Amino acid sequence: MKKTRQIHSGLLSLFAMISLVLMGPFPGYLTAQDLPPEVLRYADTILYNGQVLTMDRDQPPITVVEAVALRDGKVMAVGENDRVLGMAGPDTARIDLDGKAVIPGVVDTHSHPNAYAVRHYSDEVTPAYLRYLEEQKIRFATVRWDTKETALADFKLVAENVSPEHWIYTTAGLNPTALDELSRYDLDEVVPDHPLYVMVGNAMWGLANSKMLELVHDRYGDTLPGLLKDENGVPNGRILGAAGSVIDQEVIPMMPPEILKPVFKKELDEWVAIGVTTLSTRLSGNELTAYKELDDQGELPLRLGYSFELGRGNPFIERDLKRFGNLQGHGTEWMWAIGISMGIPDGNGPGGAGTACTTIPKREIVASDIYPEGKCFWELEDDPSAEVPVIANRYGYRITGTHTFGDKGFLQILDSFDRANQESSTEGQRFALDHGLMVSPEVLARATEANVIWSLQPPQFYRKYAAAISVVYGEEYAHRWVMPVKSLMDAGMRVTYGADVHDDPERQPMFNLEVLVTRKINDGRVFGPREAIDRESALLMMTRWGAEYVLREQQLGSIEAGKLADLVILDKNPLDRSLPDEDLSEIKVEVTLIGGEVMYDPGNLLNQ
Repeated sequence: MKKTRQIHSGLLSLFAMISLVLMGPFPGYLTAQDLPPEVLRYADTILYNGQVLTMDRDQPPITVVEAVALRDGKVMAVGENDRVLGMAGPDTARIDLDGKAVIPGVVDTHSHPNAYAVRHYSDEVTPAYLRYLEEQKIRFATVRWDTKETALADFKLVAENVSPEHWIYTTAGLNPTALDELSRYDLDEVVPDHPLYVMVGNAMWGLANSKMLELVHDRYGDTLPGLLKDENGVPNGRILGAAGSVIDQEVIPMMPPEILKPVFKKELDEWVAIGVTTLSTRLSGNELTAYKELDDQGELPLRLGYSFELGRGNPFIERDLKRFGNLQGHGTEWMWAIGISMGIPDGNGPGGAGTACTTIPKREIVASDIYPEGKCFWELEDDPSAEVPVIANRYGYRITGTHTFGDKGFLQILDSFDRANQESSTEGQRFALDHGLMVSPEVLARATEANVIWSLQPPQFYRKYAAAISVVYGEEYAHRWVMPVKSLMDAGMRVTYGADVHDDPERQPMFNLEVLVTRKINDGRVFGPREAIDRESALLMMTRWGAEYVLREQQLGSIEAGKLADLVILDKNPLDRSLPDEDLSEIKVEVTLIGGEVMYDPGNLLNQ
């Protein structure tokens, strides 16, 4: 009886307070701002009669409700139709989903839209960049890398037709045969008077003539690691390691933000159309500026959690961070810093550059292997990368967005994480490991102890690496080490999702949902069936858990009252058991909302 009287008394008190607010303001009484938001104003939009997968729990099962109400860019309420429709007013948009599914916006934790944009919109970007280089007195050379002779002939022709004050610059793919046969002295014969630099692949390689080496020496002295030397200790013009990143980002003029902004926006629009509402990538200075200007102008199509490139091949990182300060987590609702990316311990695996850093020998060498024995970049003389986690942690940063392929590469990173933790605890920082393509039992145990957060990319597994590892290293490793999603989850680590490709359908979340569930690769074979996960866990990877990687779990990743209204409407429910696993990739995105605003709706579902 006493409890009943207390409840009754509490309700009377609430009604009394509401009446006072409605009657008018009185000194000492509650104002409208003190009342629950549902009392104050109707919903802006209500989606009802659907299947709303809220992702409001850290583990399966997933809560499914009928409706969601949105107001002021956030989720107002979720629940059954009757309750949520009761929050509608005369101006509320009511959208009948007719059974369609709604999921939180997908969080892609490792892709490179900046690089994709430059590559896939090259017709727009390249002419403008070439004009800019000319303004900086740099001639971009078009070079035939078929043979040493053709490459030198092309360099000679460029040098003969350019003014004396120009530099000469070009890029090359990962493994042109001619590069292996060239040195500074070969380049000096055809380009004696102009600084010449060749950037190879992802800037971890390079080739320079004597004039360029002089310029680099004048700027950095003898402190720049990665300038390879001959038997006499003289730089031979070949670049491998940090020097390549430094020259690429600090010596060669970077593409101006005004060239990048239009294509960056176009690229991100494509990702919104596949249901990605938050994307994580690593950014260099000019890219960061371009995205920031889009954000300032209100033109950023999706949310961007970025890793600073500051630790990538940078022997001066501590000097920089002393001046830079700790901006981790800082930004806007659309763009914020999530950590520092560092130099990669190895390159790609078999079928790529063949530079994986592993503890196991290769059984077979593929033709594309640049280094048949593998290559551990962190073992190069004076490479600064292993100390980056220690230095980053010293200034309050975590490590995110770092490419790694081989198991030895992971162990080297984990060693550096351990050193960081010994100096100052990393607990709660959620240092990250990306890709997970060769996760040995030792890597699994060490990563569990370090409590890292993972970002895995199913397209890498699907396209080539599972098959290639089965050939080069053996079937056992392809089944047990390549993207062992379930083992990582069973060990208690948080696992997130990224695409890391531009191409369709491989970058589409529902396509990758199918890969995670079936473990089937592009030739129809199944690798590592024991590492298959259920649909619920795969969806959590793409939403709730991904929000943790980008440090926004309080705002993103689930459909809960108070969180940002980033939603995706699908034509089918991915949890529908009548839909075969092999058909999950056929699920289509019909609408994408970010902050309650319609960002993609080709069928005008929300405007009917």
